[in-house]
Amino acid sequence: MTDRIAVITGATGKLGPAVAKRLADDFRLALIARSSADVDDVIAGLPGGGGRHVGLAADLGTAEGAGAAAMSVRQRIGTPAVLLHLIGGYAGGTTLEEADERVWRDLFELNFWTAFHTIRAFLPDIRAAEHGRIVTVSTPLAATPVAGIGPYAVSKAAVETLTQIAAREFAGTTATANVVLVRTIGDGKPTSTRPDEIAEALAWLATVEAGAVNGQRIPLVGRS
Repeated sequence: MTDRIAVITGATGKLGPAVAKRLADDFRLALIARSSADVDDVIAGLPGGGGRHVGLAADLGTAEGAGAAAMSVRQRIGTPAVLLHLIGGYAGGTTLEEADERVWRDLFELNFWTAFHTIRAFLPDIRAAEHGRIVTVSTPLAATPVAGIGPYAVSKAAVETLTQIAAREFAGTTATANVVLVRTIGDGKPTSTRPDEIAEALAWLATVEAGAVNGQRIPLVGRS
């Protein structure tokens, strides 16, 4: 076990627990979710449990919420070197002409604004760290959209651009920022990718050895 610190947002979602389990031996973890009770349940199942890792509830959709979360991480566990931002959601099924503007706003709040506020809050820590890492999650459909998924594809495309901008701003440092692309999480479809497979890729991107990979869109699209 090491004392290098990683932050995982969306820690109680489809992907968070698998990623936390994969990284728990290599990092001290700060797990962030909306519910402190749920995140404590995840921590209880990790090597070292609450003696090694911390969990906190936060609203990362605002600058204030993300800033407070970053400060809490620093005070409770230390300065992080890795940020894995796993928050995201899907909505679709209507055309541009029929679309409800509220759906677009909701998807941008969930997918883009949480990423923006979280990355900005932790950016000084990641930039200053030796081999700092940021990884976000998007979809191949952001670059090759199909009809009926406008708010999802556009909000995820914004996340990708944000991540690539962070990568460019890391020039001259050992920090990197990359985005992994996933169609669906699970094993029910040929295009699905299992949580443990995604966790393995994220774990590698967080390593020192992954330093040559920066500003990349990395497809994890199952067996499609």
